[in-house]
Amino acid sequence: MKKLFLSPSGRISRRSFIIGVVGLAAFIILQLYGLRLLSMGMTNFFLTLALFFLNFHIIMAVYGKRLHDIGRSFWPLIGLFTLIIIVWLLMILNYGGIEYFDTVMAHPEYAGNEEEMKKVLQIYQDKLAAGMPKARWVMAILPALFTFWLAVVVGQDGDNRYGVRPEK
Repeated sequence: MKKLFLSPSGRISRRSFIIGVVGLAAFIILQLYGLRLLSMGMTNFFLTLALFFLNFHIIMAVYGKRLHDIGRSFWPLIGLFTLIIIVWLLMILNYGGIEYFDTVMAHPEYAGNEEEMKKVLQIYQDKLAAGMPKARWVMAILPALFTFWLAVVVGQDGDNRYGVRPEK
């Protein structure tokens, strides 16, 4: 398990990849429930920050080794992260972000008027909240398709530049 979740080098089979993805999902769900139990203090902030980097490392280890098994480097994974960030920004702009920035930038008098800024911010937050169900589905499709692809594609026969072929 230590090698599966913490070491980004080498190769893993499809079965080990699926086990790794299920383990990662369970770990993230436990984190969500655990963080809800904590208050919104500095401990929660630093724990969330540490868990973000740990999750990122585990994702790089599990997905990276599977990419290595099919003879690819980490670049498809980096491309997925980039695509997710682009889609995330487009979703924010689509669900009220453009109006928010247009209102704030076009009306500098809001900068000194806290009451008006709260109204503008509330309109933006309402539009964003209304669009979040659709946004969550769009944001879930990209990693789901990537995970599915890695789960079904056959690894390279024999050794490759990333290591020996893993046992099935």
